[in-house]
Amino acid sequence: MDRGCSWRDTRPTDRLITIGRLSELTGVPVRTIRFYADEHLVEPVARSNAGYRLYDAVAVARLELVRTLRDLGIDLPAVAKVLAQEITVAEVARVHAEALGAQVRVLRLRQAVLRAVAVRGSDWEEMELMHRLAKLDAAERTRILDGFLDTVFNGLDRDGLDGDSGAGGKFETMIRASFPELPEDPTGEQVEAWVELVTLIQDEDFTARVRTMAQRGAAKHVSEEATIRHQEAFNAVLASRSTQAYTEGIDPVSTDGTALAAAIAASYAQTTGNRDTPAWRATLIDDLETFTDRRVYRFWELVALVSGDTTTVAVASPMIEAVEWLITALQAAG
Repeated sequence: MDRGCSWRDTRPTDRLITIGRLSELTGVPVRTIRFYADEHLVEPVARSNAGYRLYDAVAVARLELVRTLRDLGIDLPAVAKVLAQEITVAEVARVHAEALGAQVRVLRLRQAVLRAVAVRGSDWEEMELMHRLAKLDAAERTRILDGFLDTVFNGLDRDGLDGDSGAGGKFETMIRASFPELPEDPTGEQVEAWVELVTLIQDEDFTARVRTMAQRGAAKHVSEEATIRHQEAFNAVLASRSTQAYTEGIDPVSTDGTALAAAIAASYAQTTGNRDTPAWRATLIDDLETFTDRRVYRFWELVALVSGDTTTVAVASPMIEAVEWLITALQAAG
C-alpha cells in the first residue's frame, strides 16, 4: 500500500501522468520509482480510479534531481535531506566531492600498484605487501618513521649529537623532514620505491647500521662548523678524486691505485688540518667503512625516487662505488 497518498482523487487526473510515463520521461525504471516512493523521496500525488499511481510535474523534477544525485554517488539519506531542504545541493556536493577525491586517490594507488606488480612479475605475497604498505595512512607512516628514529637515536644526546650546536639533532630533523609522502597520483616506480623505503627502515640490520653511524658521530663531538668544513673537504678531495679514479677504471689494489689513494689521503689530511700518520689513516679507513653503506645511499635514492628528484638518484650510485674504491685502495696501500 502506498504511503503519503492523502491526495488521492483530489486532482484532475488529466494533468497527471502514470508511473510508466514517468519512467519514459526520466529513464528511471518503474521498480526504482516504486522504491523511491516507498522511501518517501518521490511519492505519487494521487491515484487513478483504477488505483494506479499518478505523478505531476513537480514529481518529474524531483525524480530528475534524485537520479542525478544518485548517479553522482550521493547516498539516500543525503538525498532525502536535500529534498527536504535540510541541506543544500552545494553542501552535499562539497562533502561528496571530498569523499570522491579520497576514492580517486585509492583507485590511482591501486592502479600504480598493479602496474608495478605487472612490471616486476610479483607473486601474490609481494603484491599484498606492496598494496598494504602503499596505502598506509599518515598516522601509521609517522609511527613507522618514529620507531626507526627512536631506535637509531635512543640514548644519544639528540640536541648535542656531533657537537653542542646540535648538528646531530639537525641530522634527525633532516631525515624526518625529507621523508617523502607518496604522491596522490604515483607512478609504478614511485610505488615500488615507497614500498622498498618503508621496508628498509623497518629492517633491523639496516637500523642497527644507521645507529652505529649515529653513535660514531656522537662520540666525535665535532662542532657544526667543523662538520661542514670536513664535509666540504670530503666532497672536494676524497669523493671527487676517488670518483675520478673509479671512473677511469684504475685498479684500487694496483701500484697506481694505492699510490693515488695515498696521495688522496695526504691531501685530505692537509685540508682538514691533520697529520697523515699511520694511526690517522687507520682512523680514516675505519670512519669510511662505518659511514659507507650501500643501503644508506639506497635510502636517499629511494627518498629521491618517491619525491621525483631524479638528479639525486643519478649521482648517488657512482658516489658509493667511488668511496668503496678508496677504502679498498687505502687498505691495500697499508
